[in-house]
Parts: sequence; C-alpha cells; structure tokens
Amino acid sequence: MKFKPDPHSSRTLYDQLAEYISGHIADGSLAAGERLLSVSEAYHAYGVSRDTVLAAYRTLQRRKMVASVAGKGFFVSRRSASDTVRLFMLFDAMNQYKETLYRSLIDNLGGGYDISIAFHYYNAGLFDTLVTDARGKYDYYVLMPHFNSDVTAVLDKIPAERLLLLDAFPEGYSRNCAAVYQRFYTDAYEGLKALRGKLQRYGSLHIVYNDRFQYLPDDYAAGAYRFAGEFRYPVYVERDFDMDCIAAGHCYMAVSERDLAAIIKSITAKGLAVGRDIGLLSLDDTPLKEVLIGGITTLTTDFELMGRTAAELIRSGEQRRIANPWRLHLRGSL
Repeated sequence: MKFKPDPHSSRTLYDQLAEYISGHIADGSLAAGERLLSVSEAYHAYGVSRDTVLAAYRTLQRRKMVASVAGKGFFVSRRSASDTVRLFMLFDAMNQYKETLYRSLIDNLGGGYDISIAFHYYNAGLFDTLVTDARGKYDYYVLMPHFNSDVTAVLDKIPAERLLLLDAFPEGYSRNCAAVYQRFYTDAYEGLKALRGKLQRYGSLHIVYNDRFQYLPDDYAAGAYRFAGEFRYPVYVERDFDMDCIAAGHCYMAVSERDLAAIIKSITAKGLAVGRDIGLLSLDDTPLKEVLIGGITTLTTDFELMGRTAAELIRSGEQRRIANPWRLHLRGSL
C-alpha cells in the first residue's frame, strides 16, 4: 500500500496514516482478523518514523478498528470505521476557565467520539462512585483528581492504557498512564517569584479561598510558602477569610471567582483604589479578568493548550505525562 502524506494538511502525520489504514479497512482491502504490518515493517513501507506508526495504530485502537495481541502484533478487529469511541470525562467543577479547557479538548478531538461528562465537586466519595459506575462502559477515561487526599486506589480501577489524568497528577503515582497536569508547587513558587518586584510594594500577600466548591492544592500552598521563606516576604494562605479584614497596603489573591467578587466588593466599600492602595491577584485567567476594574493580574495555567495537548494524547494513544506551562498576565491591579 502506498501512503502519500499531504505536507499541507493541518492534520498530524499519524492522523493521516491512521485515516489511510482505516480507509483500507472500510473498503475491505484489510479484512477482519488480518494482521497489520509490524511497527518495523510499517516504518519501512510507509516511510515514516516508528513513533508515527505506533501513534497511528493506537489511534485505530481507540476507534476499536484495530486490536493488539501481546507478542503477535496488531490485527483488524470486527468493528467498522463508523463506530465511535466512548469517552468518559470526570471534571471537578465547571467554571469559565474549565469551560475553556473543555471546549479546547472537544474542538481538537474532532469527530468520532461519544462523550459523557460528570462532575465530582471535590467530593472523594462521589468521585469513587462515578468512576466505579463508569468502569467498563467506556473506551477511554479522562479524570480530574483534584483532591488533597489519596484517591489513587480509585484511579487504579481504570486500565492505564485507557486513562488520562487531567490538570492534577497525584505525587508519586507510578502507573504508566497519560497525563496533562499542572506542577502546582513549582508554578506557585515561580509565579510569585516573577511578581516579587510588584509584591514588595505591599506589606504581605493573603491567598484567600472561602468558596467550598474551590480546590487549592496543598502543593500550591507549599510553593507559596517556599517563596515566602526564601525571600522573607509574608504570605498567608487563609481559608474562611473575613473580607472585613481587607486593609490598605496589602495584596490579596482570590482563588475562586466568588472570592474575587467578594474582595472587590469589600475594596470598593472601603473606598480603596486597586493597584494604588491595595494589590489584587487572581488564580486562573478568564476573559472577564482582562477588563474587570481595569484588568486583574492573574497567575494561571494555559487551559486552551491543556485541552489541545490532552486531545492529542487521546487521539494518538500515547501514554506520556506532560506538564502544562504556567502564565503570568500582568495587569493594572498590581
């Protein structure tokens, strides 16, 4: 079979190869039960790298068009090209920046996926129940394990080759599954370090999270405390913070959008000017924060990129762990 990739196509090389092979399955040139070329054979036959061949075969596996037999290779299965991949997504919560992540993931997956989505809202028991109920019903699982407690036993219920961990990755988790995640400890430390010159205008930084539907990883707090210790700058991570205690000369970082609104309300009631009398930061960027009260400085991960990377791993079947980069958006609030 002659494979001629299109150098002008926006599709990846492995996607083009997967479509080429699936076309031969669909027209009967490759019959059910027939063995595909080995990775080494295909490498020579198609003129592409071994990684490209393997990614194409994994893509066809996700579509249930190809099955892998240990020690024997890849074989055409009995499912047709029209079958969809059943995909289960379990998010922590839906908010504006998670919607950006979700839309990016969906848009970059393309067609051929039947998607179900659920939310656990930081309830470990509900997380366990939802994963247990979904087990065996889907071809691929995208889980967001946003907990400060150990939920690795729940993750182990899903075969590693069908699992992608999104946004958070449990420390020390050793299974060879795909992941696109934030490095909370490093991101917090490096982000605050990048803001050191701005923060020195204020007496201290208060990281505030009162919203019970908001998750602050222990690692993020640890990274903030590392910054505080290294640069001798007061940082306080405060749960159930009293907004009446907001005072001029200090900087406040809102973890949730609900807390951001409460902080702005308190600042306005006190007649303080953001960026002059008081500093304001927010975790996770959204379009609204670009324009709200002249622009709010944010420390954030790139959620659009996270969705795009996750979609690529799902389509290719690669079991790689990829740390998503953090971003600083410096605006007038600091």
